[in-house]
Amino acid sequence: MIKYLYTTEYKEDFNEVILDFGIDQSLKNGYLISNSLGSDVFGDFATIKEEIRGLLTLLEGKVTLYEGGGNVNLIKSDKHFTTLEDIFAEEDEEDSICKIETLEYVKIILVWAKENFQYKSQRGVILREEAELVVDWINKKCVELYEFESQ
Repeated sequence: MIKYLYTTEYKEDFNEVILDFGIDQSLKNGYLISNSLGSDVFGDFATIKEEIRGLLTLLEGKVTLYEGGGNVNLIKSDKHFTTLEDIFAEEDEEDSICKIETLEYVKIILVWAKENFQYKSQRGVILREEAELVVDWINKKCVELYEFESQ
């Protein structure tokens, strides 16, 4: 589903999943995406829904800019690209910006959210039924993205 390479790490101490994009050489500063998931894009379902809805509205052309983040990165998205900028980096640092296709960024959030809710359910952190509802919603959004991508 995602065109970029990543590894999946399971953090038992925090009951969370990390998608590490630092291994993909074609994605400059992919670690910024990894850092944002869970800190700029929170792992609760309400926030994930809000983020995905905002980005889908952008992809549909209903708005021209969507902004988020602020804890670790500033995140700015237009219909074509999303830019993540490290708020703690010095002005002249080259490794402080990651630019990725907005469609791919949405896919990454969905994959990360699905992995997290399934993992939390397996560990007994959330009820299986809650995880199933979230995963069902995510699967529907993935179908929407696939249809959008096919146009």
